[in-house]
Amino acid sequence: MESRVLALDNILSATFFFVGKWSPELKRNQSRDLLRFLVCRLYDQGRGNLMQSQLTLAQTTLAHKLGLSRQWVGILVERLQAAGWLEYSAPRLTDGMHGSTIFRAGRQLKRVFIKLVKTRSGKTPRKSAAQPRWHFSPSQREKELKKIREREEQPPTPETLRRIPLLTAWLIRGETDHRKPGAT
Repeated sequence: MESRVLALDNILSATFFFVGKWSPELKRNQSRDLLRFLVCRLYDQGRGNLMQSQLTLAQTTLAHKLGLSRQWVGILVERLQAAGWLEYSAPRLTDGMHGSTIFRAGRQLKRVFIKLVKTRSGKTPRKSAAQPRWHFSPSQREKELKKIREREEQPPTPETLRRIPLLTAWLIRGETDHRKPGAT
């Protein structure tokens, strides 16, 4: 699979769409808020690559950031793991307590990510059958160049010819050369 970085808003939009479609039990509760927060953090941690990224974060900190209770965050994380959106583990410390939780993308989130990558790479620009004839306004630089060309193609003014008699001779000679049948 190519290692292109997808935009975070595309990932979030697709994730919310497919959460409602594939896991309807998570559609109307705070699981989506928790998932959004974790997807943003995983995206940031992996620099756009959700497949390989992992995030270490205490559930208490997560509860504080989202304005939820620690117990409710634990329940929501369990629901997200059961539905396949997240994988998490909390290593046991030497004193018997659980350490900070390590979060990774679950199989459903990886499935969304792969769908987005494949969709993006499969699209190729196509030419339309009709020939578009758009007439765009010229840029300021193009307008200036057009004015310069028009001034160059205009014959010199009579005052300029009076001041430069040699120019008059050249112009007359050029006109007579063009009139001759063998002249190039």
